[in-house]
This record gives sequence, structure tokens and C-alpha cells, in this order.
Amino acid sequence: MTLKSKQPILLNVMLLFCFMHFSSTIVAQEFRVQIAAFVEDVPLTYFKDAGLSEVYMNTDQNNIYRYYVGNFMTRIEAEKEKEAVIEKGFQYAQVIDIEEQRALCGMPCPFFSSTTTFMSGKTDNLYINSIFFGFDKSSLELEERKKLDKLYKLLEKSPNVIVQVIGHTDSKGSPEYNLALSKRRARAARNYLIAKGLPAYRIKTKVYGEAAPVAINKERTGKDSPEGRKYNRRVVIAILNPEGGVVTNTDAKIPVPENLKVNENPVTTPQKKEEIIKNSN
Repeated sequence: MTLKSKQPILLNVMLLFCFMHFSSTIVAQEFRVQIAAFVEDVPLTYFKDAGLSEVYMNTDQNNIYRYYVGNFMTRIEAEKEKEAVIEKGFQYAQVIDIEEQRALCGMPCPFFSSTTTFMSGKTDNLYINSIFFGFDKSSLELEERKKLDKLYKLLEKSPNVIVQVIGHTDSKGSPEYNLALSKRRARAARNYLIAKGLPAYRIKTKVYGEAAPVAINKERTGKDSPEGRKYNRRVVIAILNPEGGVVTNTDAKIPVPENLKVNENPVTTPQKKEEIIKNSN
């Protein structure tokens, strides 16, 4: 057999190899079942008592605690598990396509690790919104007040839910100053909702100062990044059910451009979080 006659055979073998590799790539998808999401850490015994085992927790880019079960290769398997989770009382359980979240986060995504994750507003069903502030400001601008007006109308129709208001800053200034600034921002959002008529007991506050950025504060060269810092000057608002879980509704993803995303995981450790919260009280 000549080399020329072997070429079609070699081509077919190469095509078959590519097809098998492509097929395995498609099958090697990762799905998880998100049981629930909370703004405060809850013990895993909470889920064990409900009949769920091997539950694990990741925090996302908004410092929301997300609780999962399983790592499934197909959506069909994950959907079956989701139905089982719902039957155990977790009505907001949903299937999460991890590869889809990686793509939406952008590459490289700094939020994926053994303890952290990313959740996009394009696929998440949780109600989380963000209010933004001017540099060194804690006063609410017109567009941000409109967001809170819309939120208040939603809360009027849902008397059993509560609100978690979480304050953040960029890295300009000392950590102590920024912790105080994030507290003023959280209070500004809280007081606005109270003035609209929302009872104070329905609002919780938490602050992180500069410790949990969603965008860069400085470029890799060390040069200041005003465009990145503006995304960190924010208050994150989550709507919670009476048990503390984030309520299903609609999510607004913080629209951080690819070139301004943090290049390393910014989420603080649980110990650091507790220290920040303790100092903010």
C-alpha cells in the first residue's frame, strides 16, 4: 500500500479521534444542585437534620453563602437530585451549570476555588441588587434612589421577607476609615427604605469595608484604577426569607468589564470576615 493510498485512512482515523475527544468534552460537564443561599453562614447540621448528606458550601463574589450537593456529569442526574432536595423542604433548589458559570465569569475567573464560586445574574434566580456611590460619598444619587424605590414596592407586596444591606468601599484610605464609610453607605440605604415606610426590624446590615472587591483597585503596574474602584463603591442588597435564605426573584449582576475584574480571589477567609463584622458592630 502506497503512502498516497494510506492518506484517506489516516484522515479518517484523525477525524474519529477528534470526534471522540469532542464528544468526551461535551459529556465532561459539571452540574451541581444548589440547595439554598444565605447571607450568613449556617451549620451543615441544618441540612443534615433535613435528611441531606455530603453538603458543601462556597461563597460567591457577593459574599453570599451557597450550599450545594453533588457533582454530576449530566443535567438529567442533577435534575433528579434537585427534585429530591425540594421534597426535603428546600423549595428554591436549582441546578447550576458550572462550566456555564466559568464562561460567564470570563477567563481566568478568580472566583473558582475549593471554597469560592461565581454566580452570574444571567442564570441565577436570587434577588441581589447593587447600589453604587461616588468617591468618598455615602449619599444616594438619583438613579440609586430609583433602584431602592423599585425594591420598596417589591417589599410592600412581600411582608414576610427581610432585607440584608451589605456595605463596601474601594481601597482608597485606611481600612478603618473604609470600614466606617461602608457602614455609612449601608445606613444610607437602610434609612432610605425606612423613610419610605419599611419597618426597621425588616432590615439587617453588614459591612466589609474594602475587604471584598469585585473589581481591581489598582492595575498590575500599581497604577490607580478609578474605573475599577467605582464598582467597589457599593451596597449589595439581598432579600431574605424568614429563615435567612436568599429569596428567588431576579438578579442584577454587577457589570464589571473583563479588564477590570480582580486577578486574584478577593473573597476574605471566614476568620477575616468574622473579624471585620465584629469590628463593624
